Amino acid sequence: MLELLLTGKHVEPTDEEQALAKRLADKLDADYTKLSTLRMVLDTERGKFSCESLLNGKHVNLNASAKADSLAAALYAVYDKLDKQMRKYLTKVQERSIAANPALKEKIWASDDLKDGDDQDTGIFD
Repeated sequence: MLELLLTGKHVEPTDEEQALAKRLADKLDADYTKLSTLRMVLDTERGKFSCESLLNGKHVNLNASAKADSLAAALYAVYDKLDKQMRKYLTKVQERSIAANPALKEKIWASDDLKDGDDQDTGIFD
């Protein structure tokens, strides 16, 4: 379960904006496991709204921030950035876990069992 910590700085988020932030946090939690905390700081300055976020989880610490004309647009922009960062992180983890070790590969193909085996066709696929 992802814990959402929503803080307003110079702005008090409405119930609708709090519900939107909760809904977006739930989407992140549903898509990616092992996430623990999402901290969001909402701010307004000179008519622009900004949202800064920190997403924590097991072996994951991601930051994202966005500015927009409305608070909802800033929340959606931060969600998109966090989603993109998580996809990139998971792709890297997956590529590292299945990357072939060249030394191990040579060891497997250079084993004596493969060298001594006869390469006769069994005719199964003829």
